[in-house]
Amino acid sequence: MVYLILPLLLLALSSANAKAGVYEFHPTLENTRSSRLADTENIQFWMNKARDELNKAEQNTRNTNRAKNIIIFVGDGMSIPTVTAARVFKGQFFSQDKGIGDKEGNSASIHWENFPNMGLSKTYSVTGMVPDSASTATAMFSGVKTVSWTLGYDSHIIADNATSAKDATPLPTLLDWAQAAGKSTGFITNTRVTHATPAALYAKSANRNWECDSKMEGKPEDLKDLKDIARQMIEDSPGKDTDLVMGGGLAPFVNFDLLEPPSKTKDFDYAEEYWNCHRNDNRSLVKEWQAENPNGKLILNKKQLMDPELMKADKIRGFFSWSYMPYEDQLWENTTFPNLEEMTSTAIKYLQQKSGDNGFFLMVEGGKIDHAHHSSQATRALRETIGLDRAVAAATQLVSTDDSLILVTADHAHTFSMGGYADRFADITREVQEEPGKETTATDKKKFTIMAYANGPGFDNNVVSNNNIVRPDIPKSLDYEFVSPSGIPLKTETHGGDDVGIWATGPMSHYFHSVHEQTHIAHVAAYAACIGPYTEENRCKANSAALNIPGFSLILSVLYILSNIVH
Repeated sequence: MVYLILPLLLLALSSANAKAGVYEFHPTLENTRSSRLADTENIQFWMNKARDELNKAEQNTRNTNRAKNIIIFVGDGMSIPTVTAARVFKGQFFSQDKGIGDKEGNSASIHWENFPNMGLSKTYSVTGMVPDSASTATAMFSGVKTVSWTLGYDSHIIADNATSAKDATPLPTLLDWAQAAGKSTGFITNTRVTHATPAALYAKSANRNWECDSKMEGKPEDLKDLKDIARQMIEDSPGKDTDLVMGGGLAPFVNFDLLEPPSKTKDFDYAEEYWNCHRNDNRSLVKEWQAENPNGKLILNKKQLMDPELMKADKIRGFFSWSYMPYEDQLWENTTFPNLEEMTSTAIKYLQQKSGDNGFFLMVEGGKIDHAHHSSQATRALRETIGLDRAVAAATQLVSTDDSLILVTADHAHTFSMGGYADRFADITREVQEEPGKETTATDKKKFTIMAYANGPGFDNNVVSNNNIVRPDIPKSLDYEFVSPSGIPLKTETHGGDDVGIWATGPMSHYFHSVHEQTHIAHVAAYAACIGPYTEENRCKANSAALNIPGFSLILSVLYILSNIVH
């Protein structure tokens, strides 16, 4: 009998608790209302939208061509929630509609979200559940995972241990493979050209921070056969053989320092604007590069980037800042610096005219998405993502996806989130409103923002009063430097361990279709272009034979033009 009564008692108890609000997981709206989009987003609207998506899926044919060009965009720290929030941000603040009340943003799209193929990337490193950018970039560009905080070696390397390099195997990358295949090559970043993501293309280092010789730590006898990252870029292949390099980070390449005002120097590297990477060897690597490349072009500002004469240079090295380049939102005030879109357009045009029929490889890093997240400046991270969005859009206008593989991905995630039951038209940069104009509060009776972080400096905005943590009021005006709230007090916000997206279009892009190891990116790119370990694949030999048929390229061109006319 007790077996019959006990379940009934538990059911009654759970029902009472639910009524009392103990299990109230979702809010109860006090004032229900009809949607302002009820007449627009009606049944027929969604049926039409579904048909459009079905038609798009039916028209998505597999492109098995040989990739002439490879362009990889890396949004550093661009987690899935970052892309989602940037989509809303773009729709609300960068659309043609007027007035935030008329722009919901959720139905907008980031350019690469229209690519036909996508997958997810598992970002863990050999040593870390939550990785750093050096190990993840090594995985993406070499196809082999490695130890966190290291560059370009296999898993036998020991982080910050110079002697371990003797026992580790250096890894070739897409940059090596592309150059061996006769392609023109380049890479762009708005961080430093010696920073983790770009450096993984060309450098081998037990410590990602060894950007100049003064940063290398260890016994002199252990370091004597090793080079800092800047030297590797200037002296060794594939760095020295790269046709185009552009970004920030002049400091490790010159034999002088800038003054560091103590009031403006910050301990955390990503926030520094007055960064010195002193050369103990007193060498000017820039001057050495110019002597080695008399027909090369060194550019230091946007005006020089836009100079038509630049296209005649044998090689290009662009250093647009001493350390990192400014954030996108800061470029409105200073036009000396180019933005990511401008660098990308110039790079593609240069590599196209230089490469001819061999094609090119280009890596573009939107690196300051990551920097903004580390500072818990959520709105700024979204603005940086819009900058990458524009660069991707520019690239798709300059190349044909018939023979160009374009990938957009991230190296790792962050602890960033967007939450609360915000109304669809709520300003994503501000506080949660479950209904328009209605204040929504937390259990402490204070408003809270839609965007937040699991950890980071935002916790420091809280104060202690009567042994209680008291959250600050949300300012009436929020700017790009607003530090979003965080749950755990840390000096800087950390990376996240969640999977990140891979969006792909062009030859063999359908090989991104599921949840993949991050190393899959390098292998698909190499396989599509028939370079590196995939030069002897049957599909590559068949493509090579076809390409040698007289008039075959002309036939392809005519077919491509006709297909565009039909559509």
